[in-house]
Amino acid sequence: MKSLKAKFKKTEDWSKSDERLLQAVEQNEPDKVSALIVKKGLCPTKLDSEGKSA
Repeated sequence: MKSLKAKFKKTEDWSKSDERLLQAVEQNEPDKVSALIVKKGLCPTKLDSEGKSA
């Protein structure tokens, strides 16, 4: 199975936090994924003014 990073490989550089997040997702570690999202300040359920998620 290809890694998520390989599937989403683009010209942009990945930050260390992005790498850790992808690794946690690939290893099926929901607690670590949640902690990394909170640490980065992301809110996956927050909607914008049009009612769409980022």
